[in-house]
Amino acid sequence: MPETAAELLDPASAGDYLGGLGLFPAGEHLEVESLGGGVSNVVLLAAGGGRRVVVKQSLPRLRVAEEWLATRERILTEAASLELTRRLAPGSAPLVLHVDADSYVIVIEAAPAGWGTWKDDLLAGRAEESVAAELGTLLATVHEGTRGSAEVRERFAGDEAFEQLRVDPYYRTTAARHPELAPRIEATIDAMLAHRECLVHADFSPKNVLVGEDGLWLIDHECAHVGDPAFDVAFLLNHLLLKAIHRPEDAGAYRACAAAFLAAYGAAPPGTVAHLGCLLLARVDGKSPAEYLDEPGRTTARALAARVIVAADELSPLDPWEDIR
Repeated sequence: MPETAAELLDPASAGDYLGGLGLFPAGEHLEVESLGGGVSNVVLLAAGGGRRVVVKQSLPRLRVAEEWLATRERILTEAASLELTRRLAPGSAPLVLHVDADSYVIVIEAAPAGWGTWKDDLLAGRAEESVAAELGTLLATVHEGTRGSAEVRERFAGDEAFEQLRVDPYYRTTAARHPELAPRIEATIDAMLAHRECLVHADFSPKNVLVGEDGLWLIDHECAHVGDPAFDVAFLLNHLLLKAIHRPEDAGAYRACAAAFLAAYGAAPPGTVAHLGCLLLARVDGKSPAEYLDEPGRTTARALAARVIVAADELSPLDPWEDIR
């Protein structure tokens, strides 16, 4: 295993690391490859002896152009949130097989062959309302199942990773770059951080939804904390709105997914629209811009986000789609 907590695993070293955990037959040759798509972790897929697992190790500095640091203990939060989500909604998350608190590593079961991310489907114009509805039901189950729980509040009280990975790079960075909107963005931050209601996944994104013929998984729980449920609802709606801006010819399908998600979840929590505006602007001018938006798309998103932030109290969560043609 890594000799120090600072040493990072890679495909060359992961085989020896896994060999010492007893997850594979002794002496089994493992095929290990890096999985792309993330900026905050080493993510490796290892296969051997008819078994496939994913190894995740948190990075101290994210792989983005701007400096972006985060606590490595977030990987331990992820393991706890995965286990809790599976307990509340069986089959909705991968099984945690091993937790290494010293090296900031977790090992989880890999998704079945043939599964892919919902993000890939959406970007290809395949917008399945049934997936959106299932996600609404799952999110409602987690929110309702953890609301008011003293056990959950104690285990997930810390929100350092949420501050480092969401509040600062999304909200505060965007506020600094848009001083004309800063008071409204800062008011949204204050209301959110004062609201401690239930377990919030805080990365409820299509890229973190693995889908297959026989189900779906919610992964990447590293920002989980007790907080404001409006953040999760707005986070998914924002990704659907971004896809509509990217592919305006399919905007109606993405809006239908948003409607199905909300119908399954129930009433959108107070503050959802304000968060939607902030998150939309953050994916243009924050530290993690949406990579698929071109310059006209960024211009559209920026203008729409400003309108939503200013008029948030007067809008429903589905109203922003009316501005996309």
